[in-house]
Amino acid sequence: MFGSAGYSEFDLNFQILGIPVRVHPFFWLSTAFMVWVGDDLQLTLIGVLCIFFSVLIHELGHAIVIRRFGYPSEIVLYVFCGYATSSHFPFRRALAVSAAGPAAGLFAGGLIFALWKLLPHSLFEQYSGLSYAFSMLLFGGITVNLLNLVPVLPLDGGQIMAACVRQFGPRGRSSSELALQISAGASGLLALWAAQCQNSQQAFIPYWVFQWLPAADAMMLWMLQPSARFEVIFMGYLCANSVIALKQNRSWL
Repeated sequence: MFGSAGYSEFDLNFQILGIPVRVHPFFWLSTAFMVWVGDDLQLTLIGVLCIFFSVLIHELGHAIVIRRFGYPSEIVLYVFCGYATSSHFPFRRALAVSAAGPAAGLFAGGLIFALWKLLPHSLFEQYSGLSYAFSMLLFGGITVNLLNLVPVLPLDGGQIMAACVRQFGPRGRSSSELALQISAGASGLLALWAAQCQNSQQAFIPYWVFQWLPAADAMMLWMLQPSARFEVIFMGYLCANSVIALKQNRSWL
């Protein structure tokens, strides 16, 4: 999303399930900026660790499936996000790899949500840090992974969309052009929607996304909203990237 992360002497390196993981220092800085809680350093640290856990679970989903298909993969956590190094796959495998990250993240979010339901709520009232940790884990596991499924490149939803366009749409560069057009249109509309939400103080994710759940649970998840201001910048950035890539694609024709 923000390019490949170069190596740094401050990288954190470890392995999980035999998969190498590298955490670039910009990941910690960008995440701290995203979850900053005023002057409360403790809550900010909790937020950073929760986002770290959520992103790691998401990328593990990608990396495990890639390795299941017989290819090596490394997880790199970079600015605001991460990626699992991969190869080009045929249609069905490409869908599996792209869907594995959000699926793993949503599954982990579901487990955290179930644990939140099981624990006595008096515990959350007594320990504000625990309540905040669960909120951030649910945000990272459910909200972020749902947003990751929108058909915008290079998000996973965009990768799934592009794979479907390559499989069922026009061939050659026309396929790439159509995928970029969809990406630019979707991200542009989402940026406009975020701007509308920012101006009118309304939620970015509509309530109907969760209304199939019991009312109390739906309200809990619906309140875990992303910042509309951040989404204006983020989706605007992705829209600009798609438009630039589209112009470059047309210049090659």
